[in-house]
Order: sequence, then C-alpha cells, then structure tokens
Amino acid sequence: MRLQELKRKSPDELLTVAEEHGVENAGSMLKQDIIFAILKKNFPNVKLPL
Repeated sequence: MRLQELKRKSPDELLTVAEEHGVENAGSMLKQDIIFAILKKNFPNVKLPL
C-alpha cells in the first residue's frame, strides 16, 4: 500500500486497514500514527530516519 493511498483514506477506512494488518490500539491513535503503524507492519525491515 502506498503512502498517498493511505493519506487519502478517512479515519474510519484507516482503522479498517489497520485492523487488517494487525495494528494494535489503532482506535486510540492519530491518523498519521495509524499510517506509520500500517507502513511499519508492511515493511518491517525498512529503517526510517527520525
């Protein structure tokens, strides 16, 4: 899933995607945190700069 696709989704759609990808506690996260968690689940070996 591409970042731009995730950014276009509504919070409810992101929650659904997060649940499908096994993201825990997504309901208590901000939109950008949900997106980051989804990407992290999909690409666990990619090191992101902080």
